[in-house]
Amino acid sequence: MSDLLGFITISLVSIITFFIALRWPGIKKIIFTALIVRLIVMLIGHYVLTLPDSSFDAEGFESQAWIYAQDGFLNTLNHYPGYTSWFYPWMIAIPYSIFGRSILMAQSIGLLIGVLTVLLGWLLSKKIWDNNSATKVGWVLALFPSLVLYSVLPLREVYSNFFLVVAMIGVVNWAKFGGYKSIVLAMTGFIGATFFHGVLLIGGIFFLIILGLSNFKKMIELIFIKRISVKVLVITTTSVIFLYLFFTNNIYIPYVGTFEQSINIGWLTSNIEFRMTGDASYSEWTEINSGFEFFYKGIARIIYLLFSPFPWDVKKPIHLIGLFDSLLYIIIIYLIFLNRKAIFKDPALRLIFLIVVSYLFVYGIGTSNFGAGLRHRSKFVIELIILAAPFIPKIVLFKKKRIKEFF
Repeated sequence: MSDLLGFITISLVSIITFFIALRWPGIKKIIFTALIVRLIVMLIGHYVLTLPDSSFDAEGFESQAWIYAQDGFLNTLNHYPGYTSWFYPWMIAIPYSIFGRSILMAQSIGLLIGVLTVLLGWLLSKKIWDNNSATKVGWVLALFPSLVLYSVLPLREVYSNFFLVVAMIGVVNWAKFGGYKSIVLAMTGFIGATFFHGVLLIGGIFFLIILGLSNFKKMIELIFIKRISVKVLVITTTSVIFLYLFFTNNIYIPYVGTFEQSINIGWLTSNIEFRMTGDASYSEWTEINSGFEFFYKGIARIIYLLFSPFPWDVKKPIHLIGLFDSLLYIIIIYLIFLNRKAIFKDPALRLIFLIVVSYLFVYGIGTSNFGAGLRHRSKFVIELIILAAPFIPKIVLFKKKRIKEFF
């Protein structure tokens, strides 16, 4: 019965994908490829072998979802946990409470979100680059290993990806055109992402700082010419209120704490030490023990977040998967470096870059093992890929002296 529910959900996801392809025919090959690749990986993991990262958190979230669901639909709603680690299992518990327990059904929901994320990533790329670059981004998103994997595991990463891309669409729209709708869309994305990993709110706070400063400057300019813009005044006031609440410790961000806690070295070092466990932990010398070490070891930890495990960190065969993933990030960062002039000339790209840097800083400081690092860096890999878009090479197939282009 549980597998039947799963295959019904898979069928619904396939039908939705078909209609997406009809609506956006320019991406139909990419969308169908994304669906098929993810579906194959999901079924292999369910029936054939254990996928990487499919135990521990994945099993814990799914089990907690079933615990919530057994009390019935209405009681499940009463378990609403807010923006904590338990929001995701609570969300999965809702269909569980109605239809029954089915791991395939839970995975199929992630499958749908993964396909939609590929679509949104392509649409975002089209807003920034040309059709050729957007197509290359679409193919990379459809096939990128960690994006495929986390789309079909009962984990939070694919939902974080989805809402963060929504946020970036709003950010790009605001940078290009301004307006309330763009701001609302951006903050909806950031807040939505926060429900699946609280640290992602940092991007929203950074965006509000830029938004507030930009509109404050406009307000001053208007005052000098004896004019008042209600829109500028509302945006500036809203930004200031939210930032005031954050900087006065009235907003708590999971894993980061309040503003006062986030800049407390003692609180920071204790959290780092707590996470320095297991055979995937960073080298001991990366542990931060003072304010002075915060600066130079912080840079080292960001490098570890992006590029670990390094060859000397590989202790088990499964670590080779992480090594391959790190090689992909080396390529992406190199391509971003090649594209640096275009990024810093364009206000929208510059803002995306700065938001990603804020995530690199926070996750880099807070992450202490490359197992967690692999998952955390996947949360904003779509934005990294988009920043590198023009320099992503085409993939070609040589066959009987003919070249058939895939991208």
